[in-house]
Amino acid sequence: MIRSLFAALIVLLLAALPASAQDDPAIATAQAEDLTSVRQIKHMQARWGHMALAGNWSGMADMLTDNAELVTRGGVISGRGGIEGWLRTTQGHGTDGMVQGRLNLHLWISPIITLADDGQSATGRWHELALTGDIGQSADWAGGTWVVQYAMQGDAWRIAQMRYYHQFAGSYADGWSHDAETLERAPYHYTPESAGIVIPERRAAQPWSQEAIDRRANVLLAEGLALNTVNAYGFYLDRGMYDDIVDLFSEDAKIEIGGFGSWNGEEGVRAFLTRYGEPGLQYGELNDHAQLMPMVNIAEDGSMALVRNIDLAQMGQHGGEGYWQVMMQTFLLRPDENGNWRITLVHHNPVMRATYANGWMDPIAAEIPFPEGGEPNGETQLGSIDFRNGPYGVPPLGESLFMPARGEPAPLAAVPNALARAEAFDGAENISNAYGYYIDQFSWRETTEVFSQEGWKELSYIGTFVGRERLWSSLVQRYGNSGPSNAFQAIHQKTQPYVTVYDDGTHAFIRQRLMQYNSSASGPGSWNSGVYENQIVKEDGAWRIAGMDLDYTWTAPYTVGWTGVDPDAASRSLMSEEAIAEFAPDSPLRGTIAAPYPQVAPMGFHFDNPVSGREPETKLEWSDGRTPR
Repeated sequence: MIRSLFAALIVLLLAALPASAQDDPAIATAQAEDLTSVRQIKHMQARWGHMALAGNWSGMADMLTDNAELVTRGGVISGRGGIEGWLRTTQGHGTDGMVQGRLNLHLWISPIITLADDGQSATGRWHELALTGDIGQSADWAGGTWVVQYAMQGDAWRIAQMRYYHQFAGSYADGWSHDAETLERAPYHYTPESAGIVIPERRAAQPWSQEAIDRRANVLLAEGLALNTVNAYGFYLDRGMYDDIVDLFSEDAKIEIGGFGSWNGEEGVRAFLTRYGEPGLQYGELNDHAQLMPMVNIAEDGSMALVRNIDLAQMGQHGGEGYWQVMMQTFLLRPDENGNWRITLVHHNPVMRATYANGWMDPIAAEIPFPEGGEPNGETQLGSIDFRNGPYGVPPLGESLFMPARGEPAPLAAVPNALARAEAFDGAENISNAYGYYIDQFSWRETTEVFSQEGWKELSYIGTFVGRERLWSSLVQRYGNSGPSNAFQAIHQKTQPYVTVYDDGTHAFIRQRLMQYNSSASGPGSWNSGVYENQIVKEDGAWRIAGMDLDYTWTAPYTVGWTGVDPDAASRSLMSEEAIAEFAPDSPLRGTIAAPYPQVAPMGFHFDNPVSGREPETKLEWSDGRTPR
């Protein structure tokens, strides 16, 4: 949490929404409607990806407008029927549903959603990472950027146009790459300022009552906090922080794995976690569990939430075997007596597991073996959806964000600044993702303009720079100013946001996972993996990055994967003191300088455990960049 210096600062700031919004129900209603729209669009696009995994082409077509368009290199495909047929042909090989032995994972991540001024249309930019194939026949990669137009039809959002910009592809055996001659780079539909404006300025035609506004604001804030809990679970699992994971669960919690059994209560949760090894990480151990493509359904009174996501795991031991796992997960959360979300039920549905050496063309049992003492202590009625054994698919959650409340809505206790605080979740994600898309294309001026006037940024291996002009000059000095090279792409996919919003709703911290896929025109690509911890402020009406901390955790060439990393590679990335001095950074880097793996280095967290309040071993405080801490 922010300590005394920052606490004193925010006391001086406005602690509520602008007076015009407070005094005018038409403005406040529009803000609540528009933030709901942003969340609904994200929910819908995740639902699209979940339906693709299950081969539900007709369900995907139902999410389109009547005259929707899909723009491809081969031309424009029009209408629901045409696009449904294209999906069935290109992803389903002519069949409905997902057949035995076929993997069709299309992950939509790193959203930037911008609403039109009237709140009736929107544009979204997404990265897509696809893992596809058929057992014994093929296993393939593909990656690209989608620019999607959305339209409000009646009271529902629909997809009006989709345009795909191919970035890389390849077989699992050979790795991904791209053709420099045909590479397309998606244009930006936003500016650094508009990326930081989540809610347009408008008035609703039919204002709501103040109680309705407050209730919606409360629920939107609660939705963000529920997703925080699930994303914290993933970050804790990465590091083997089992005590923190147990804290997230209710005392009577249950975890079920389809086809195997259930683990009940605190003892059961701890036994379940033994499948991932001992607490903590040992030398050479990797246990990354990216929590991707979340769908959140929340009760209209905030009494419960459902979160369904995809767990894409990269696990293994340096010098030994590496493993992939794909798992569908559904979390049921309820607030405890203190109002904190706690996980009461988890359904784990493993779809695929494979060794790094062989990939998903030659998969192994989808579920991780249970060690002695980690066996289930209860039954389950969930069936296995291991894609080796038959058709699979878990129906996606409902189309609407909101589930009906059970019984009469609870008496309303309006949360101060709830709408402003809820908006901060989306503002922090939008502007942080905009940074990733800009650095993908070496757009240094735009990169620096997503920062606040006195914002700071860590420049990898060099140091920290403060202020927009210093940021710009350091990037140009490091990488040049001639734009991107088509011979190489560094694709910064940022996902799994955990957002902490401070009381006035104008300051926030966001933790995100970096899944960087580097592509070359001359051979197989490589990975960078790490964690961003960004400070976010609202400046002149737009969200900006006030500080950016990046810690790489591992890097690996595709040819050997994460378990084959050269232990000395990180040290060779370090720069000499003389080279660093030429940049004259404003302060040194904090945390690790280069990716430590196979070493296990301390990992900073900006947040305490959201249920128990347990502090992490390395706590990141708010910093001005000149005094990193």
